[in-house]
Amino acid sequence: MEEEKKIRISQCMIVKNEEKNIERALSWGRNIMWEQIVVDTGSTDRTVEIARSMGAKICSFPWIDDFAAAKNFAIEQAEGDWIALLDADEYMAEEGAAKICQVLAMADEKGMDGLSTGWQQLDDKGTIFSSGTQVRFFRNLPDIRYRRRIHEQLVSTEGRELYLGDVVKEVSIFHTGYQSHAMSAKKRSKRNRRLILEELKEHPQDYEMMGYMGDECLGDNDLEEAEVWYGRSIEQMPEELPEYDQRSAVTFTRLLTILSQKEGALWEDMEGIYEKATEYFPKEADFDYTVGCFWAEQGQASKAVEYLETALKKLEDFGCSNRALLLAANLLEAYDLLVRCCYEAGEKEKCVSYSVTYLKNNRYGMAVLSRLLQTLLQGESEAAVLGFLSRIYDFSSLKDKLFVAKTAQKAGCGGFSGFAGACLFTPDERGRYGV
Repeated sequence: MEEEKKIRISQCMIVKNEEKNIERALSWGRNIMWEQIVVDTGSTDRTVEIARSMGAKICSFPWIDDFAAAKNFAIEQAEGDWIALLDADEYMAEEGAAKICQVLAMADEKGMDGLSTGWQQLDDKGTIFSSGTQVRFFRNLPDIRYRRRIHEQLVSTEGRELYLGDVVKEVSIFHTGYQSHAMSAKKRSKRNRRLILEELKEHPQDYEMMGYMGDECLGDNDLEEAEVWYGRSIEQMPEELPEYDQRSAVTFTRLLTILSQKEGALWEDMEGIYEKATEYFPKEADFDYTVGCFWAEQGQASKAVEYLETALKKLEDFGCSNRALLLAANLLEAYDLLVRCCYEAGEKEKCVSYSVTYLKNNRYGMAVLSRLLQTLLQGESEAAVLGFLSRIYDFSSLKDKLFVAKTAQKAGCGGFSGFAGACLFTPDERGRYGV
């Protein structure tokens, strides 16, 4: 590592049996970190050996069932100006890592305490299945520390509000922790529940911890208990909450989801929760998205359109930094549902508009293209429809031509399929591919 850096960053991490991840965890930022500190909490594999061979400073900390205590110990070992505290199963892509020194220099000039970055969760195939935000870069100041045994939170021990910069669009952290892990999901849930209950013994009105307990129950598919914990959390919430209180917004969203998916679900059971949620968080899109999905499931297409459009408008106006986690992670699915509901509600112009938005991002969505064709062909000539589709599809591509023709056949638009086949395919191709 270089001796001098404009911004001195101390990379810190807490580890236990991370030999599969430790090399990547130390490699992605090796050229920009001023120092790398690995705090081991009792590894029995080659984690420490690998980390030491890569030049990291190794410290030991006995595990005491307290994530905040372990992280605070790591912070106390750091000598840099800024701290990067990522887990061993987290990393930054090359382009993000290349920006971080410049981003921190900006934060330095503005006197920020930390940065809120994007946080992308990856499945076993490396595909993003959920997005959020995290504060993993922060100043090395004596009053900035973590609290709570689990679901630890960065705070000022002096009680001041931390000044956090939003760099979600510039920088993201990738998390692979939901891939195969040494600790089974059942064992992890048991540990998490134990630590949450310990926190609640000391802080019985901690509504955030109640929300986290609801998450554990939900993860174990214990929906009734999850509903109880989310309800308790909402009951304990103060009259006002911070605008970017992601934890509380998630509590409302997940309770609405549970209520909406119950057998015989009724709007009357959800309405009060929805109203309270939107009163606390008027810019949160996930509440409207959840309710829109509920009305779609109930066969109330017009009501579904109303709520889904509201959700998308909120996402457009207010973004997804510390909000709209569910909608942002399922945006194409939301447009797919909106297209379906507009079609069922007879709102032709909206059906066309939302179909185009969807297909410009995923042109091989067969259900959406089917509804678009069925809608357009009600009032347009086959030639006009083909011309319209040429703005979305590349008709010099055999794949695109076949997709449009086959979709038309399956959508019951045989006349258009035959017209498209005659216009787009040679006689030999029509015989070969049956179009």
